[in-house]
Amino acid sequence: MNKKLHYAWIIAFAGLLITGGGVGIFNTGIGIFIKPVCDELGFLRGWFSMYTSISFIVSMVLMPFFGNLFNKFGFRRLSLVGAVICGLVLFCYSFASKLWTFYLLAFISGLFVNGVGMMAVGILINSWFSDKRGLATGIAFSGSGLLAAVLVPIANRFIELNGWRWTYRFLACVSLLILVPIILFIIKDNPKDHGLKPYSSNKENKTSTNAFSASNSGLTRKQALSTKTFWLVSIAIIGVTLCQSGPHVHTIPFLNDIGYSMAYASAVSSVYMIFLTLFKVIMGHLLDRLGSLKGSLLIAISCVLFPVFALLSGFPLFTWIYAFFLGLASSGATILGPVLTANYFGRKDFSKVYSLVTMMTFIGIIVSSPGYGTIYDVTNSYSMGWVLAIILGIAACLCFILADRVNKWSINNRSIHG
Repeated sequence: MNKKLHYAWIIAFAGLLITGGGVGIFNTGIGIFIKPVCDELGFLRGWFSMYTSISFIVSMVLMPFFGNLFNKFGFRRLSLVGAVICGLVLFCYSFASKLWTFYLLAFISGLFVNGVGMMAVGILINSWFSDKRGLATGIAFSGSGLLAAVLVPIANRFIELNGWRWTYRFLACVSLLILVPIILFIIKDNPKDHGLKPYSSNKENKTSTNAFSASNSGLTRKQALSTKTFWLVSIAIIGVTLCQSGPHVHTIPFLNDIGYSMAYASAVSSVYMIFLTLFKVIMGHLLDRLGSLKGSLLIAISCVLFPVFALLSGFPLFTWIYAFFLGLASSGATILGPVLTANYFGRKDFSKVYSLVTMMTFIGIIVSSPGYGTIYDVTNSYSMGWVLAIILGIAACLCFILADRVNKWSINNRSIHG
């Protein structure tokens, strides 16, 4: 007998379009502008990359408040406002000629971008899924890489033909045309709006270390903050984002600097985005099947491997291996936050705890992109950045192992004294 498709899966695929039209355009494709804007306006790469960090800093500071706002006003209202304002900001970048103008617009974007960011979609997915959260999150988050993979070569060609200013305008229009209809006509804030319960496959996940799998139990934000697991997970995620966020933006200029054409560099970046898209879905599924520790370690090990191949990228074959492992590492930067939050701290206060975990993620993002740019400005090379990434990847591996062991000890201790 055929079962009707649960509306939760429609939400997951709508989330894919939202992360594509939001993060995929607002953040992921930003690397294509570094060289043309800096060459025309005379900016240093580190200083120009800072405008994305300003947006991240503002949005990071506001994340705990957005966790409360999503509970109060719902996803649709906040996301619609965020989509419209951030789309208009992207359009306005095309008129900027001074660094302070980019910085001011980035500040405005940061005030509203949480409405269409990964945190927002992660909260939406958690509302609709009590099971298969990893897979659903992977599907929803894959949009950022998928749309970027399509748009990076198109936008790069658009820059060659029409200049970077018209390319900003083009991407702004694409973003608005994707986000506004999806939010207005498809998104429902929670299953109750559709007369449904959250999706459940009615199968117990035996491999999970999650003590709160299918209920609304768990820890409050205050309780989560008092655990060693929270801080170890947060430090590990900061390490992952420090490793991958800079290369995420600087891959095209890096490859072009070491002798590859812009077309080749864009092709490698596009393939990286494809790997990122695939790995978000695959890793979401693997986190459901393998558990938190094994999935986390796979991400952290890839953070060690991609910079090794970056150092060897004088050989063309290694540029594609670099793209493979960078895609795997980058998938973890977004997938790990919501999945580990639900697995380790439960659904009871998910939006508030997850907003704090996302803040930790943004710390790495804020530092990484201008950090890699500054390393290039000072040394005229990205090599030191690759060495630092290897060290950070090893540190992330250790923190994930410790976090899982501490969490298991806490669960056993609660069982003994419960």
